[in-house]
Amino acid sequence: MSDDPTGEPAEDAAVTPEDASLADAAPSATDRVRGRRDRERRRRERPRRARSEEAAPADGRGPLSIVIVTAVGIALVALGSLLPRGAAVEPAAAVQQPVDSSTTVCPEPGAVDGAVTTSTVTVIPGLEGQDREGAAEVTYLRGPDETERSEPEIVIEAPGDSGQVVADARRLPPLTARTVGSLAPGLVSTESTLDTSDSGRGLSSTACLGPDTSWWFVGSGSTAGRESNLVLVNPESTPAELDVTIAGPEGLLVTPALRGLVLEANARTVVRLTREAPRLPAAVWHVSVRSGRVVAAVQDTEIEGYVPRGDDWIPPAADPSTRVLVPGIIPGRSDRQLILHAPGEVDATVRVRLVTEGGSYVPTALSQIDVPAGTVVTASLTEALDGQAATLDLSSDVPIVAGVRQRHSGVGATDFALNEVSFAAGAVPVGTVAGVTGLPTAAGTSVTLWITAPGEPLTAPGTAPPMPVGMDDTGGAPASSTPLGPDDTMAGSSDDTMGGSADDTPAASGSRTPVRVTVQVLPAGAAALEPITVEVLPGRVVEVRIPRPRGADWFTAVVRPEGGEVLIAHRVAVRDPSGSLITGFPWRPLRTTVGVLPAVEDIGIAVPPPANP
Repeated sequence: MSDDPTGEPAEDAAVTPEDASLADAAPSATDRVRGRRDRERRRRERPRRARSEEAAPADGRGPLSIVIVTAVGIALVALGSLLPRGAAVEPAAAVQQPVDSSTTVCPEPGAVDGAVTTSTVTVIPGLEGQDREGAAEVTYLRGPDETERSEPEIVIEAPGDSGQVVADARRLPPLTARTVGSLAPGLVSTESTLDTSDSGRGLSSTACLGPDTSWWFVGSGSTAGRESNLVLVNPESTPAELDVTIAGPEGLLVTPALRGLVLEANARTVVRLTREAPRLPAAVWHVSVRSGRVVAAVQDTEIEGYVPRGDDWIPPAADPSTRVLVPGIIPGRSDRQLILHAPGEVDATVRVRLVTEGGSYVPTALSQIDVPAGTVVTASLTEALDGQAATLDLSSDVPIVAGVRQRHSGVGATDFALNEVSFAAGAVPVGTVAGVTGLPTAAGTSVTLWITAPGEPLTAPGTAPPMPVGMDDTGGAPASSTPLGPDDTMAGSSDDTMGGSADDTPAASGSRTPVRVTVQVLPAGAAALEPITVEVLPGRVVEVRIPRPRGADWFTAVVRPEGGEVLIAHRVAVRDPSGSLITGFPWRPLRTTVGVLPAVEDIGIAVPPPANP
């Protein structure tokens, strides 16, 4: 538009660059309308936001919450520092309580070919936990398909009751005794077989034990004429899976068929050594159970041509240890063979000490025996024992198992007498009570106990200077000497040269305090005999001959030591025109109590953890 007052338009008006830029920047009508609408909207919203800001007070919880949480955390840390640390709280000791149930299994209660097998079950009285209700059941082990079979006529109703099953000319399944309540403490069972025929002559016996997960047997063989059979019994209601390993002079044998064996519930099976590992002069069995529990036993028989050379059960050996005690080496000059096995991967060096009635000594020829890892080594004890009854005290630098195979021609034997065989094995010392039942009372039989107080072990090989060869570890009797009585002095010696009499020489344990031992004889169905009390010095063996009770077919012997632990073994001898028949085995501690851990409060369990935010 022109500012000319005439109102006429200007012709050919000139446009400067500044005018052009202003024309480009000037808003259009549409832009002016949109701008007015935006300004009106902002005016309407401004009072609403102001009212909202006035209605909402300032939030002061953020800083205050941080302060409160920090204070609570500091208080909890301080309280935790005042509470006793978990690592400082000593674990509660197990409380010994009477057992609630016990089980024993006799593996072979039957007999054939003129032999007679007697299985005896007894509950020893006078034990803790027998003042309550109880029950007992004695049955034959029934397989899943067995329903028709008469049960044994053994009734156990109260502590002190006893019963027997006698079998001849019939085979029977394993005999199982189960007790609960008052009859659980003191359950013992024994199986013995007597055969006087020309073809199977022998006397054998074994303790009937309860199921376990590991078993060792030392002294088998599979040379010509020998037969060793491993009997496995599963008395429980579920299958058991196990491995059986066999070791010989060359080490462990490869027996894949004996790995992962499955023994069904209430089942029994037999593994024959001659089939799995023939021509072994000495062997060691190990039964290791992967799941479940089983009872294991090994029977060993020897025949030379048509002449029987002995028959007996090999007692289970104590688990591998660096100290092994083998009681029950009977007197006599027939062959006594020590069998050693080092089951690990390290060679063993074993020191041998003989504990006798006259004292303990290290024999000249057996002061040290090397056992390569995994192998079985044998050594003759005949010369070192010189006919004495003894207990072996073995010390090794690595765990071992041990046993003794011994022959005996009998009391008053002639040059034509037949030898009998029996076995001894590493045993567990008895500190409370032990017992064996089914001991015979018939004419011509005798029962003898050997009780040993072992004393302290020998120094491990290589840790102390060796003692003079052939001498007692305290300077006592020479290896070839005869056991001395309590008032005897050693022949050819004087007090100032050899340390005086055997009983005046300090024992290896460093203590002269004897262990007081009470032997109780409980005849079946008759009054108990007067107790026999003996004192056993450390490093000594005491022989106890049991008087034959009258008016009873069998009896139970119970041993209770006071003031220390002892080892116990017995021998049963039956006179026979062809030579005495013998058997026996080391005793085990009686299972009367079990350790139960007490319940204790735990603040970590009582206070629940904080909930997640």
